[in-house]
Amino acid sequence: MAYLAMARKWRPKSFDDLVGQEHVARTITNAIESGRLHHAFLFTGTRGVGKTTSARILARTLNCTGEGKRPCGKCQACLEMDEGNSLDVVEMDGASNSRVEDIRSIIDQVKYAPMNRQYRVIVIDEVHMLSKNAFNALLKTLEEPPPHIIFIMATTEVNKVPPTILSRVLRFDFRRISPEAIVDRLKYICSQEGIAARDEALRVVAEKADGSMRDALTLFDQVYAFSNGEIDLETAREALGIPPEELFGELVRAIGAHDSKGCVETVIGFHRKGIEIPDFLEGFLRYLRNLLLASIGDMPAEEIGVSPETLASLREAAAPFSLGDLLRLTRIALDLRQEVRYASDPRVAVELGLLRMAHLASTRSIRQLLETQTEKKN
Repeated sequence: MAYLAMARKWRPKSFDDLVGQEHVARTITNAIESGRLHHAFLFTGTRGVGKTTSARILARTLNCTGEGKRPCGKCQACLEMDEGNSLDVVEMDGASNSRVEDIRSIIDQVKYAPMNRQYRVIVIDEVHMLSKNAFNALLKTLEEPPPHIIFIMATTEVNKVPPTILSRVLRFDFRRISPEAIVDRLKYICSQEGIAARDEALRVVAEKADGSMRDALTLFDQVYAFSNGEIDLETAREALGIPPEELFGELVRAIGAHDSKGCVETVIGFHRKGIEIPDFLEGFLRYLRNLLLASIGDMPAEEIGVSPETLASLREAAAPFSLGDLLRLTRIALDLRQEVRYASDPRVAVELGLLRMAHLASTRSIRQLLETQTEKKN
């Protein structure tokens, strides 16, 4: 049997398994149980947070003929949905079916009752890609559909959906999934798959996924394929091309010591490891962000998103810098990331940017300057 990707194998099949979108799951479940189900939904949010998955779960829940309030996974309706050949669930990609003729074909289908099921569910993915005429053709049917029809639309760009459509649907905003929730889900999958993985390695995967569970599972697949068995921190970083934190610490120390040679040698070290410039800058910005937060009061490690040991090393690295110094370094790094996108030689741009950081004079507050002047006069 062909290998099934983690993102497909572990796609949730009930609202109980949906990660990070409890507000959506609870609202829809309550609506179904109370018999107050809306006829049209709009799911909006960034990629990989469960919009299309939730649409399929809703379709399964409505048409499942098994006992209980959640899809049984064993009845004919559930099995047809698993195989992708259900006649009562119509999925359409708005990006490749954006014409008014495509919408009219959907409208023709809603006239017919479902095949031995309670509802016929119409799922339109990337609905913002529909043309203006296609949206207009959908309006009347969307406002007053037959009682056996449920419309579910998903989009990553809700600002492109006309207000006339928004006023006719029940909108759910899907949130980015927190790194903690992603790590917990990955740990559960590892326990079910018999995979040995360190928590810090899963944390790296979760941060790289940037709030997307689908991206996290795809990245985890990559790391698992790269590993020889146990997935540790070094394996995860190497598989994903993420620079080690220690190298960023060396770079910051070189900047604080105004060591131009050390800054350039650090860039050479990254280059020899095969780390791409954009990955280097993203990692450096994240490290500077952690330095900033570590230098602000007694912020706990879990709120920063690091281990207690890492927090201690961050505070040690941030000690030679004032808050103003770290803010300036972060600002330069942000500008450098934008500059590198259009630079003919990104490596040179990065080296020049780091040299500029190394030659910055330390910031001093007005109070410090006044105190210095007072001491000189005395």
